[in-house]
Amino acid sequence: MPLKAANSLNKGRAILTFALAYIAVTILGIALSLSISAIGHIPQTAEPMQNAAYLLSERFLPVMNLLVWMLFSWMYFQKRPRISTSHRQAFFLGAFWLLVALVVDYVGFVLIKNPISLSPHDFYIGQFPWIYLIYIAVLISPLCYVALSDARQKKHLA
Repeated sequence: MPLKAANSLNKGRAILTFALAYIAVTILGIALSLSISAIGHIPQTAEPMQNAAYLLSERFLPVMNLLVWMLFSWMYFQKRPRISTSHRQAFFLGAFWLLVALVVDYVGFVLIKNPISLSPHDFYIGQFPWIYLIYIAVLISPLCYVALSDARQKKHLA
């Protein structure tokens, strides 16, 4: 049966919601770091990923990611009949998003050299534990959305 749930994944819609969520979370993460820098009067550094404002903002990124990815989970599941949305489908959506995020992050932050690119060691070890908490948030966000939606629906039925 797991293959059936994976096949019911609307890949076009999953990619669209992934792209929108990824852009949103990137913009919000940058805005958070810049806000902390402005409020705390923290000067810029030559390496943006070592800036004190960014390092402080990292602690908030997993929760921010969970909330953003849950919002886009809601958007993904809006066109589906509620009765057909299962925890299994939510898991496959989260797993799909996680796999795409791993590839996009590797290409965008490790392979392509840019002002915020890092070595594999700096990206996967230097950002420990935050990067892994973010990946967990991406994976579980559709499950969290479905669980909250189920709880809300049960509350209204009671």
